[in-house]
Amino acid sequence: VVLPVNNGNDVVISVGTSLILFNLQTKTEKLIDKISANGLRFNDGKCDPSGRIWIGTMGKNDMKNANSALYRLNPLTNKLEVILSNGICWSLDSKKMYYIDSMKRSVFLFDYDIDNGNIANKRTFLDMNDNEDFTSDEFPDGMTIDVKGNLWIAMYRGSRIVNVDGQNGKLLQSIQMPTSLITSVCFGGENLDAMYVTSGRHNLTDEEKIKQPLGGYCFRVTSNDPDFKGYKPNFNANIKEI
Repeated sequence: VVLPVNNGNDVVISVGTSLILFNLQTKTEKLIDKISANGLRFNDGKCDPSGRIWIGTMGKNDMKNANSALYRLNPLTNKLEVILSNGICWSLDSKKMYYIDSMKRSVFLFDYDIDNGNIANKRTFLDMNDNEDFTSDEFPDGMTIDVKGNLWIAMYRGSRIVNVDGQNGKLLQSIQMPTSLITSVCFGGENLDAMYVTSGRHNLTDEEKIKQPLGGYCFRVTSNDPDFKGYKPNFNANIKEI
């Protein structure tokens, strides 16, 4: 994870199980916080609309049975036990938090208190298991939200990104990608009308690497639909003095 800090000079970088504050001017770094978690590393993370950092862990090798967690800074506080922490985003009114545990193949929904950053009332928003819209070998990964309040989810091993209704979790559309390990998705550009989709290569077999030469690339997706725009996220982390 790399997150700009609201002072304009620093970025927060995740390295293993540590969060580092790196100054872009002086090229110096400070340790913000770290966790003791053998066999784990930090994975996806984002700022909430107030600038609080949320970040989760995943297994380095055994991703299916890892005792991972979702944390909130400052300091790093364990808020949720999971298997493989992944995509996270907030509703347009900041009152709900969507969250993906990849190995459970589900998107969960929480009530969110923007004043103190607390989550409550966990429930399943979208279960991809035994769901005819999803195959058994694809897993939800990174996630973002658009101006309509609908979710866009990267499907690892699924060769696609999916757009689901932010109210009921129904599949709205699917966009095929030229490689299978789709890892994350976000909107960007001056008007937030371009979608950037990342992919992986490391876990492809040798045969898959030959058939999928674009594995590991970052793709740009555009549309003539005027509503194809992202909701402006908070990229500025609010970091207390350390």
